[in-house]
Amino acid sequence: MNIKHSVDLIESYLDLDRKPVGVKFLFSQEEFNNYEVPQRDRKVTYCNSVQLASKGQSMKLTKENQGCPNGAMALKMKEVPEPMANGKGRFSKNIYNDVQTSKSISDEMLFLKEEPAGIVVMPLENYIDAPDVVIVIGNSYNVMRMIQGHGYFNGYTANLRTVGLQAVCQDLTTYPFNTEDINISLLCPGTRLVANWEADEMGIGIPFEKWYEVVEGVKETTNPFERNKNKKSILKRLEERGLDTSEIILNQNYDDGSYSGGKIEIEK
Repeated sequence: MNIKHSVDLIESYLDLDRKPVGVKFLFSQEEFNNYEVPQRDRKVTYCNSVQLASKGQSMKLTKENQGCPNGAMALKMKEVPEPMANGKGRFSKNIYNDVQTSKSISDEMLFLKEEPAGIVVMPLENYIDAPDVVIVIGNSYNVMRMIQGHGYFNGYTANLRTVGLQAVCQDLTTYPFNTEDINISLLCPGTRLVANWEADEMGIGIPFEKWYEVVEGVKETTNPFERNKNKKSILKRLEERGLDTSEIILNQNYDDGSYSGGKIEIEK
């Protein structure tokens, strides 16, 4: 499997409205200068750059491009101010019940440890060399399927952490990068404002080292977990891309024969 093939597979096996996004940290100025992606010509919030990449745009960013102080802190492009670190900043805005709770949020967030010269944010399919993190924003069904794909090889997902704050920058980027593990996010009010996500969208962040096995796991769990309606759509998307359709089996699911009594009928 390579990057292009992995994107073809995931876009066939899942009905995604957005492109998977790759994020790459460049830690030397020479590497940043030589990376052949145009630098953003003005400020942008990091989460908005991910949203733009999910619709096909490619860009690289420096600290001068950062339009959100919290995103810049997560990406080690701005120091964490003392009111944020000690909990008093968020407590003063009534986000948390007390300073201790507020401080615990700051303590438990995992930000970049080394300041990068810059960051590349673009559709995963555009990468030749591997990015550091893959972000997929979609509906809860598609995120569920990717969790199932991860579980196929890794078992129970034990380390998911989210709090509805710093969703794209920390939950989906720096947390997976630091832990080398997947994470999900329900997003947050800030990113929903500046990046204009749909109300029912959420995200999953995957370190690239796990990306191929998640894709393979989604593929392998299709027959037990997907119903015929979805399987027929998957078959169509596979055919359109010239990919193998022989492994899709209709009329087969993990819970066949498990239920009794039939569906509950709702009176209108």
